[in-house]
Amino acid sequence: MIDTPLPTIIDRLTHTLEHTIAPEIASPVVRGQLFSVVELLNQLLGKIEYRHDLVLADIDRGQQTLALLIPVLTEARVDIPEEIAAAGQPADRSRVVGDDLLAARRRTEAAVSAALDLLDRHRAAIPEADQLEARVLGMLQQGVMRDLMLFRPQRFDKISQRAEED
Repeated sequence: MIDTPLPTIIDRLTHTLEHTIAPEIASPVVRGQLFSVVELLNQLLGKIEYRHDLVLADIDRGQQTLALLIPVLTEARVDIPEEIAAAGQPADRSRVVGDDLLAARRRTEAAVSAALDLLDRHRAAIPEADQLEARVLGMLQQGVMRDLMLFRPQRFDKISQRAEED
């Protein structure tokens, strides 16, 4: 579960637009519009806010996942690293915001990933490993589906239709 920071994504997008796509555009008007998009992306970067409730939901889901994994790993006599144990502990994050909240989500996601790696490495000592893994992956899939539902596919259809009309 890699969470590429938004500034990195926007930087890559603007770099591609400026250095790969713009040189291929012959029309100065279209190229000007492209650079307007690049400028708009750069200006929006400093104004983007993450939805606090969705980040908290990601952290909660990670902690629920760890609550399933840690007891099973402990019962199988697997040493649980402190990072995994700490991320599995409930904490009041209602006042945590911005980069601190995103860092908490990254720590939780890293702990879940590490716990799944432990489950995989010690699979032979855990009789219910396959069922547990399936349950955990189902829980994680809920977050992925939520994120997919935030996209607006009809917007892509409109863009495709315009391209076909041109």
